[in-house]
Amino acid sequence: MSMSKVKTGVFLMLLASPSLQAQTPSPVQVEEGELRTCLQFEQQGLKRFNSLEQRASDLRGSERLLNERRVALQNQKAKLDAGKPDKNAVSNFNEAVNTFNLQADQLNADKAEFEKESSTYDNWVSNTLKPACNKVVNKPVNPVTSYYACGFNGTQPLADVPHCKTLPKLDVLKDCIQKAGSKAKAQESCPPNY
Repeated sequence: MSMSKVKTGVFLMLLASPSLQAQTPSPVQVEEGELRTCLQFEQQGLKRFNSLEQRASDLRGSERLLNERRVALQNQKAKLDAGKPDKNAVSNFNEAVNTFNLQADQLNADKAEFEKESSTYDNWVSNTLKPACNKVVNKPVNPVTSYYACGFNGTQPLADVPHCKTLPKLDVLKDCIQKAGSKAKAQESCPPNY
């Protein structure tokens, strides 16, 4: 037997020996407090985002109505220019234009306020939400930890947050936790595969 075959055989035996293999450390699990903080910020962020979305929709609707009004005023002006309007018609038109201008100014002020609030929200996401949630991203989460962090044990449930909303087999998990009798026992006895 050649020396290279012996070396290869010894090397393969070393690789196969479990006591000599490097043990990969188990990844650090997410802590309940960190997850709860992230989920609370996420809930707050969802509320703020939904409010901004509604305001954006309202502003788009107002802008659409104002554009329709502008077209109507342009058509009315073209009719006035084409004929010999009386003073009443001109006065009504000028009043309509003034009203339109006030509404346009208000829309522009509302849009500027919206942009400021949107920028504040973006800064909050970058400076508050992301740092809090970056602590839990890419870490394994035990379903029992999620259950408690989501507040399903009765303390302010965060059921509208996507992580909590999608917790699989919630009823089975709840039963297992209740049977365990304590959080620590549930961490040990409830399988992480829920």
